[in-house]
Formats: sequence, structure tokens, C-alpha cells
Amino acid sequence: MTPPSAAAQRAAAVRATRAPSQRVQPKQPSLRVLDARQPRRGRLLRLLAAALVVGSLLAVVVGHSILAQGQVRLSSAESQMSSEQAIHRQLLAAVAEAENPAQIIAEAKKLNLVTPSSIRQLPAVPLTTPVGQATTTPTTAPASTASSTAAAGSPATAGR
Repeated sequence: MTPPSAAAQRAAAVRATRAPSQRVQPKQPSLRVLDARQPRRGRLLRLLAAALVVGSLLAVVVGHSILAQGQVRLSSAESQMSSEQAIHRQLLAAVAEAENPAQIIAEAKKLNLVTPSSIRQLPAVPLTTPVGQATTTPTTAPASTASSTAAAGSPATAGR
């Protein structure tokens, strides 16, 4: 007889050392079927909450960008308005200088016109008053005073 081979000897040694209880697989816990909707509902709820947060943050960003654009337009309009106000002030000063009676007399002398004997400043009339309408309210004088001023010539009609 021939001695057993080395591989056979090793296999026999492993079988001998192995206990019979190790050969039996441990019992696995029983599986139970879970409802498939519940994890989806939680997942859907989390997805909806994340979408709501992202959407609200996006709305805030869009609102801030619109606000910033409005501020840029406002600042450019304010700078344009300030430059137009400066031009308006310069034009008002030029009109006031041109309306000055001394300036008018100087221009008349340049054109060889007759110098006036007296200068009278006329009151300013608002542009909303229609032409031909009285700007002052007439005062009624007593009858005795009115007849004496009519005979002597009233100062209002003397200059006309």
C-alpha cells in the first residue's frame, strides 16, 4: 500500500478538526415585507422641502437683483436730475440778468435808443392768469372820495 498523498492528508486533518455544529449554517432571521410607499413618502417630502428651500432662496436672489437694478437706475436718474437742475439755475440767473433794468438800458444805449426818463419795475404776473383778467381786486371808495378823485384825475389814469 501506498501512503496517502499530502493533499488527502490535509483534507482529512481539516475534516477531523471541524466540529459537526460548524457545518450547519446559522439560522437567518425571517424576512418581512415592508410597505413600499412609506420610504417614498419620506423621500418625496424631503425632496419637496429641499425644492421649497431652493426656490425661496432663488426668489430672494431675484428680488435682490431687481432691487439693485432699480437702485442703479435711480442713482443715474438722480445724477441726471442734479445736472439738469444746475443748468436750470444757470438759465434762471441769465434770465434775471437780462431782466435787470440797468442791463436793458445798457442794451438800449448800444442800439442808440432814447434813454428813459424814469424806470418803473412791473410786478410779476403768474402764467396761470388768463390775459385780460384783473390780477388785483378793485377796492370801492366812498362816493364823495370817488367824485373828488375823478375831477382831479386819479393817479391810476394819469399815467395812461
